[in-house]
Amino acid sequence: MGTAGGPLPRGKRAQSSNLLIVNGTPYLIDAGDGVARRLAKLEFNFRSLGTIFITHGHNDYTGGLGHLMSVQWLQRAQPINVYGPPGTQGLIKAAVSYLNYDAEIRMSDAPSRTTPIEKVFFGHDVGAGPVYQDGNIKVIAVENSHYHFPAGTPAFGKYKSYSYRFETPGRVVVFTGDTGPSEALTELGKGADLLVTEVTLVEDVIDVFKRTGAWQVKTPTSSPGGSAT
Repeated sequence: MGTAGGPLPRGKRAQSSNLLIVNGTPYLIDAGDGVARRLAKLEFNFRSLGTIFITHGHNDYTGGLGHLMSVQWLQRAQPINVYGPPGTQGLIKAAVSYLNYDAEIRMSDAPSRTTPIEKVFFGHDVGAGPVYQDGNIKVIAVENSHYHFPAGTPAFGKYKSYSYRFETPGRVVVFTGDTGPSEALTELGKGADLLVTEVTLVEDVIDVFKRTGAWQVKTPTSSPGGSAT
């Protein structure tokens, strides 16, 4: 659905998101900015989407989740489950709280809409290992090497970044999201038919930094390739 990485929005590109369809059932992996518009462009049936996976909490992977949830609630009353690393449950609760302003107004405008938004969306913090299974897929998660939080920072020991392996009757697909070199991911990807991963060119990142003025204020340890990255 989108391949643009990094927190800055793009005028012509949506941020990171992938749609996997198995036996007619859709599964969404990540929900960066623009995901709802991309799905609409496909004339996607929003009522059909009941399972979402989040690789990690960076907003270029979750920034479109709120809008998507709002659109889905307007069209679907059945539960929608969102699985991801620690923090996912809190993310969904926060999104529901934000969206409830709109939901209460719309429920008052249309009394036939009776299912509160908090009764539709459910977030699940999952650990590494098997995280989900139904008649179409088995999903296995591993923690990759994307996050490196210094001790004493607010995120230290609190958040994780996952890669997922989707085993279907006919194919195995692995989604990494953001990651660095990772033995866990290498093992997860063995025997897979397809690996979907984000790849960033350092030169492109530097070009964006220069155009936004961010490059001029960086130090050697905070630039791409420096000891802080």
